[in-house]
Amino acid sequence: MNHRAQTVRKVLAAVVAVAAFVVVTATPASAADPVSLWSDTDTPGTIDVDDPSAVELGTRFRAAVDGTVTGVRFYKSAANTGTHTGSLWTEDGDRLAQLTFSNETASGWQTATFATPVPITANRFYIVSYHTTTGHYSADNNGFAQARDNGPLHAPADTPEKSNGLFRYGSGGFPTSTFAATNYWVDVTFTPTTTTPEEPPVPGGFPNEANTGVPAGVTLTPFTEPCKFHTDNQVIDGKIVDCTDGIQVYAANVTFRNSIIKQAVETNAGGASITIVDSEVRAGATSRAAVSGTDVTVLRSEITGGQHSVRCDNDCLVQDSYLHDQFNDPDSSFGYHNNGFLSNGGTGMVLRHNTLWCSPPDNEIGGGCSTNLSLFGDFEPITDVTVENNYFHATPGGYCGSFGYNPGKNFGDNPTGVVVRDNVFERGPSGRCGGVGPATSFLTTGPGNLWSGNTWSDGGPVDPA
Repeated sequence: MNHRAQTVRKVLAAVVAVAAFVVVTATPASAADPVSLWSDTDTPGTIDVDDPSAVELGTRFRAAVDGTVTGVRFYKSAANTGTHTGSLWTEDGDRLAQLTFSNETASGWQTATFATPVPITANRFYIVSYHTTTGHYSADNNGFAQARDNGPLHAPADTPEKSNGLFRYGSGGFPTSTFAATNYWVDVTFTPTTTTPEEPPVPGGFPNEANTGVPAGVTLTPFTEPCKFHTDNQVIDGKIVDCTDGIQVYAANVTFRNSIIKQAVETNAGGASITIVDSEVRAGATSRAAVSGTDVTVLRSEITGGQHSVRCDNDCLVQDSYLHDQFNDPDSSFGYHNNGFLSNGGTGMVLRHNTLWCSPPDNEIGGGCSTNLSLFGDFEPITDVTVENNYFHATPGGYCGSFGYNPGKNFGDNPTGVVVRDNVFERGPSGRCGGVGPATSFLTTGPGNLWSGNTWSDGGPVDPA
């Protein structure tokens, strides 16, 4: 690295990664709007790094759906003057398009548009970058210590396998160097041409993104306390909870209300319990379940991201909630199997009046959806489960539900007390809800088991056989 780069490393080492928090009012977003990784209200912790060197700065990203990149954004300090150019690159360093910024403001977010939108392919990584001739760029150390997700866009955490927070000193070119997982605040404008399917109208007012999550008009402020919860009966209300290492609950009766939770949350001790009500869990790109553990209650909430939306060991209530858009990593060494609700064995579960949707499509490495609701007797038998008045969204997986009877599992041959009644199954493209059928099977002869009143969305009874 040249002497200018060495100087910058010393400067960057002194940059304190301060999260720039803003007060946010919860407002539903239109799925048709262009998407960026950061909003106009997001600001760097360090707006001006005192380095006058010419440098190309970039962000690695991918989109979950096909679409077009329409432009480049970056955050500008008042001292970052001169001509700025923006580029879109393949992961291998081929430049797909370039632009020059014009009509810039003195500072803040700057946006420029490509002459022709650039098509990109779902789940392939690209690099968006800009070049400054005068330096004084914005930068936050450890900004990519964790991934950044917004809608279909994903910027991975900086790792040896997938570096992020990229730079290249000099007159420009493909940025490949990294330092301290630094976020240089380079962004993209992206318009989907194919989107994650929206939930079609469903009968009976089932939960969807409009009637779950943080109620309109709630003012959200940052949660600044530790994210390992050890205090019984603690209530977190009206907060944005954003924690690098996830959220661990060790106490009893911890409640998240009217809040946005940006990582996976789980109970992690005997006697711990959580309630999530009128909230949104956005677990993002993680192989953990978005919500997991024992003694979990989820009410009127929207759960996205994570390998599974909810994973229950024992004693869980999920009601009036919307579980969808799980994460499936296209770069993992094995294929993730996703589920809306998953139990690998346990007792005391109630799922009532939810919309259950395992939505990731199958990928080339064998990943994809198992079912919307998976009760698998892997580690314990499935006992005392009530599944009533839910909407089973058509899934790209094989089945819409698995209800405890899986003789190939260690404890899958004798589920008991499993009640499945008055649920509605969407037929979907296959006509069978899942690719193979609505249910893997159901043990009608098990003590306390009941299959009753389950119908197709267009009428007629659903046969679980």
